[in-house]
Amino acid sequence: MITTAQHCCGADLFFNTKKANREYRNYIKKGPSRVTKKIIRQLTEQDVEGKSLVDIGGGIGALQWWFLEQGGQHTTDIDASSGYLKQAQNHAMERGWQDKTSFVKGDFMEVYSQVEAANFMTLDKVVCCYPNFREILDATCSKAKECISLSYPMDGIVSRLIGFMGGLFFKLKQNPFKPYIHPVTEIRSIITERGFKAVRRELVFPWHVETYRRT
Repeated sequence: MITTAQHCCGADLFFNTKKANREYRNYIKKGPSRVTKKIIRQLTEQDVEGKSLVDIGGGIGALQWWFLEQGGQHTTDIDASSGYLKQAQNHAMERGWQDKTSFVKGDFMEVYSQVEAANFMTLDKVVCCYPNFREILDATCSKAKECISLSYPMDGIVSRLIGFMGGLFFKLKQNPFKPYIHPVTEIRSIITERGFKAVRRELVFPWHVETYRRT
């Protein structure tokens, strides 16, 4: 069985500095990815001014930069990838946002008890990185004061085939990291059972993009 530490280390190896730099260049040239753009569009319907954001698996920080540009007060980036975290830190420094940003290296499930609750919690393509999706969703709900936005893959035969191929790729690379396809109905049930209501659900094939507000 792969341990959390091994999985986290595998994520750091795959989401490395080279990959982070390439993604950042694409961001500067073209803006956020199409899935991240959809999350942003959903969040534009919410009031973020003066609010806080915890971005789990925040990558290069595209959601964080949008949040601060819209008047957000503070963002926290939690990421297992040192390469992505460093790229995000560099961007924050270039924009003079050192006092508005925090960066935490590690697995969210290892550090979430040390993280303060935030108005907004985001998980862009993160749930599929965890074998125990119930655990990370529980932790996220416990920290979200107002809103949760996330993207995760469709389930079904096609998605499971893609997930299998992804797992085979990492196995051949001898990397303990692997993607997971989780039941959509269970993901939605966990969030709603913990006091949130879906305010927007969209499909950006093969990703579900959804935003929930605390009721």
